[in-house]
Amino acid sequence: MSKQVRWLQQEVAHWRTEGLVDEALALRILARYPATAERNWGRMIFSAIGAVMVGLGVILFFAYNWHAIPKAAKLALVFGALAAAHGAAMVVARRSDAHHGVVEGLHVLGTMLFGAGIWLVAQIYHIDEHYPNAFLVWSLGALALAWVMPSVVQALLALFLVSFWAGVEVFEFHSPMHAAPLLVVMGVLPLAWWRRSPTLLFCGVAVLYLITAFTAGWIDHRALLPLLFALGAAALVASMAAPGTAFPAAEGPLRNLGLLVVLGCAYLLSFKESAGWLVRLHAVKPGIEIYLGAAGATLIAAIGLLIRTGLSNINNYRRWQLGLLGAGMAVFLISLFAKGVIDRWLVMVPFNLITLGFAILLILEGSEQLRPKMVGLGCLVFALVVVSRYTDLFSSLLMRAAVFVALGAGLFLVGNFYAKNKKRVQEVQA
Repeated sequence: MSKQVRWLQQEVAHWRTEGLVDEALALRILARYPATAERNWGRMIFSAIGAVMVGLGVILFFAYNWHAIPKAAKLALVFGALAAAHGAAMVVARRSDAHHGVVEGLHVLGTMLFGAGIWLVAQIYHIDEHYPNAFLVWSLGALALAWVMPSVVQALLALFLVSFWAGVEVFEFHSPMHAAPLLVVMGVLPLAWWRRSPTLLFCGVAVLYLITAFTAGWIDHRALLPLLFALGAAALVASMAAPGTAFPAAEGPLRNLGLLVVLGCAYLLSFKESAGWLVRLHAVKPGIEIYLGAAGATLIAAIGLLIRTGLSNINNYRRWQLGLLGAGMAVFLISLFAKGVIDRWLVMVPFNLITLGFAILLILEGSEQLRPKMVGLGCLVFALVVVSRYTDLFSSLLMRAAVFVALGAGLFLVGNFYAKNKKRVQEVQA
């Protein structure tokens, strides 16, 4: 049982004792967050790493002596090692005292040997093939095991292999793999939803952003920032809707990733060069419209989910964030459809304000809820914007000194505001 569920059970018990909730409501609250067996992630991670190291050692050992082994023996070694690893995992899993981490580690070893077997069989029969395809086949094998077992660790391994495959295709062979984002969307994210795994959801969405940047950025880099901004906005909106779904734990990973991507894109678009990319967005290369359309459809779907789960349940800070996201999307739409109407300043000014707006909202919300990490992120973004504009706009030493004085005063006021809120909450709780 996770510590969050234990905390909730204790709090609900207190609420029931104090008469704040009745028995029926208490059961409904607890049913929304069912108690599940808490996994020992440390042991699972070290078991998986150990399996990977053993697999690499076995591969190198046979590679050293490969030339001296007959062909039939080579095939027997490849398939025998693969069957032994997965067979041992199934035997251990049947034991009443079997530890999940050991089973996962043996299956990961089998997946490593499967990848080695792809190259070894190709070498035995002198198969001359486009070598990144081996990473695709390897990732499909890991993904199949992730669904059959089911296994979050296998899915994470599949994500690594898919991102490696997409990266090699783009940067070495200059061939963007449009199937890679689809593989993550259709093969990994549904598994994260099914297993209710925040870890897999976070990694899956992060890899989706990465390989989308690989593929779409190679086609036309001018569309990369608006594309990622729209995808980050979709994740941020979906995080607001997550508490009203069957997967409330999705709020954290979606919000963290969405915020980082949106803030990063907005900050970059506050500079002249990247703002110039947006000015020329109307002339993007053929094919990139599909990515922009898919990102827009994803954002619309997230907004629909938020409306269905209860737009009225989000706080005022999130409502202001929605307004800032809408302003950013409006600039993108004008850039895309209004040829020659928009210039760099009409991009830079709005995105400076959007970035500052997010920073202020993070500081206010974090101070009210006593969340120091949120306040710290807001202060960092605020400082980045101020220092960046200081280098862009001011040449006078007096003006530059004034900028730093204003920045220091602002951060001092934030610290004072946070301390006062913390003291007020402590007094109320006492």
